[in-house]
Amino acid sequence: MSKKNKDIQVQINEEERLINGEKQTVTQLVIGKKNIGEIIPENKNFQAYNDGHLLGNYKTLDDGIEALIRNWNLHE
Repeated sequence: MSKKNKDIQVQINEEERLINGEKQTVTQLVIGKKNIGEIIPENKNFQAYNDGHLLGNYKTLDDGIEALIRNWNLHE
């Protein structure tokens, strides 16, 4: 007998931060009250971070979001 999948609400929050002297929009992914990662724009790419560790560089914001969710799902 298999378990039924639960729907999980993922919130995407954006905030302005000073990074290397420049204002940049940082995208945070939140599940419940837990911050599962951040995505920071870097030139034309996006860097995804989980607990301060770089997961990788991605061409689009959506790819970075998917990578963070996959990483959270794998380790949760």
